[in-house]
Amino acid sequence: MASAIANGLSKANIVDNENIILFDKNAEQYSKFNASFSHANDINEGINSSDYIFLSVKPQNVKEVLSDINIGTEGKVFISICAGITINSIEKSLHNAKIIRAMPNTPLLIGQGVTALCKNANVTEEEFAFVKSIFSSCGIITEIDEKDINALTAITSSSPAYVYTFIKGLLDGAKQLNFNYENTLELVCKTLIGSANMVLSSDKTIDEQIRMVKSPNGTTEKALNVLDENNFTQIIADAMKACENRAFELAELNK
Repeated sequence: MASAIANGLSKANIVDNENIILFDKNAEQYSKFNASFSHANDINEGINSSDYIFLSVKPQNVKEVLSDINIGTEGKVFISICAGITINSIEKSLHNAKIIRAMPNTPLLIGQGVTALCKNANVTEEEFAFVKSIFSSCGIITEIDEKDINALTAITSSSPAYVYTFIKGLLDGAKQLNFNYENTLELVCKTLIGSANMVLSSDKTIDEQIRMVKSPNGTTEKALNVLDENNFTQIIADAMKACENRAFELAELNK
């Protein structure tokens, strides 16, 4: 995700490449980034040289990262993309800091991401607008209240994995119908893209569009009956609730 953000900055010419500064304790990670980006020797050097700092680490590592900061952070804007980590928990380590929470998803990597954003009161509208422009360069953004960000994690941030799992199911099913992966991958993905675009472009409801495909006692109805018998839509809802619950658990662990 960090590479998607940095590369988005570069491609959109929002920041010159030499002013994009990377720091990772594992130097091998730098190979994922544009070679013209700068590197800091340690986290404090990186922060000292930057106005906007992205915390792009696993939620379990946030406390360790924040504890390594031992310089003043006045005037710096910190953008966290860590699931479940609240602004309040970061403020406890970075007193009076300007903090933005961002919850992007992996299609950011191809410029088609969805990112939810919220901020604390210390962030100015000008600073917030700049951060919004970064994520807008890689997709679309939505501003939400922080109380809703864990729910949106389940809806947009984690959901690409649900979609990939559905694609895997279609491919596995195709294999059982004697079609191989190479022949069906593009067909399956283009079907999903076309279906999603129909939903976005049509004034019909989802149920109406289902009925457009399904004829009484036809092939589609037989397939949908199996999904209904196995509570397909409820399984998805349950998975989303589990995702949201885990985000709240992570918040509790990092208070």
